[in-house]
Amino acid sequence: MIYDIRGKKVNVLMQDTPMKLPDNLRKAVLENFENMKKAGANIWNGAVLCVATVDIQDSEVNLICKMTDYAHYLYGENIGCPREYECRNLAAGCLIETIDGYYVFGELDDTTSYPGVLQTTGGGIDKKDISGGRINIEQTILREASEELNIDLNDRQNFLFNELSYLFVSDPDDQPGVHFFSKAKTKMTAKEFEEYFEAYNKYLRENKLEVEFKKLHFFRKGKCISELEKLSNPKRAYVKALMQTDTREQEQEK
Repeated sequence: MIYDIRGKKVNVLMQDTPMKLPDNLRKAVLENFENMKKAGANIWNGAVLCVATVDIQDSEVNLICKMTDYAHYLYGENIGCPREYECRNLAAGCLIETIDGYYVFGELDDTTSYPGVLQTTGGGIDKKDISGGRINIEQTILREASEELNIDLNDRQNFLFNELSYLFVSDPDDQPGVHFFSKAKTKMTAKEFEEYFEAYNKYLRENKLEVEFKKLHFFRKGKCISELEKLSNPKRAYVKALMQTDTREQEQEK
């Protein structure tokens, strides 16, 4: 489900106790991770935040998180964990809209753990985003956009970067996850943005650097859902709902 959290105070806190898995589950988690690496996935087993509680009030949003690892997260996404050991991964991203009215989504590269999947720019929380037991969500969003697209969302000459706008909390039947989104409008057209990205993508490949997105997809706001449904690519659970929510909110503000 997508929540409109514009104007709400957001508090995301770390819990000191890490998430512990039973020995048999931990063994299966690590075996799955090694099998994915052998199959060619460019992955490493870093820290991942798992959301323990989500509390959405009229004026604020409160999350408490604990630490697990990427192997646990991948196992949950690909195979599934018992409910009490689910990894509700915390991530953050940005819904980008071009000046000519297109939403920008990336298609994950073949070397990633989810080849072909459509998602916004964004990703998991880094240790650098945590200070004094608090998690800086905006910092995660800025860092991921820089790494994946080579853009500075704080560059006011090219972007109008808004506060945290939406919160996705997975439904019981979805893969577990919690995802914050900001919104940014760029002064580039869809064509200009695509050309800029392709030049950056070429640079990454020529220098054998990590590539997150193999290509970008642009969806015109008035037709975004029908255009999205024409694609056979797997999609993050939030993609359709995020488009619908943002389109509806903009129509209501006119």
